[in-house]
Amino acid sequence: MKRWICGVACVAALALGYGCDTSKADNAAEGTVRVADISGEPDKYMGQTVTVVADVEEVHSARAFSLDEDSPAAGGIDNDLLVLSPQAGSLSDIDDTWLNNKVRVTGKVGKLALVEIERELGWDLSPQLEVEVEKAKAVLIATSVRRVE
Repeated sequence: MKRWICGVACVAALALGYGCDTSKADNAAEGTVRVADISGEPDKYMGQTVTVVADVEEVHSARAFSLDEDSPAAGGIDNDLLVLSPQAGSLSDIDDTWLNNKVRVTGKVGKLALVEIERELGWDLSPQLEVEVEKAKAVLIATSVRRVE
């Protein structure tokens, strides 16, 4: 009888623990980069195409938003990542309904002069966005943006 109870307890423990790999709980998907990684070491990612999964912290315009830093201790205080979408792209406009929703963004990390960014995007930045770009360590020029459910 004791062996049977022990066996049932072992099977129950295995069933509860099955599929609970918490080592990747912070990464929403393999192959992604965290906002804190880019904010902490922007030079490491400059010119690279990356995928980031994070919450939308702030919507600046229909084609510009900031991703929330997932770990303030890793990247510092207020090191959100500014995402800009090209006008010619087929990306849908972003609005306030996207706030605090998790998104998957793929794009190229860069830190260019305002003129170069505007040329690449195909639209003029507002004065408020120009300030954001100037103070950003890096920006992400999006090629793909979608909500993660």
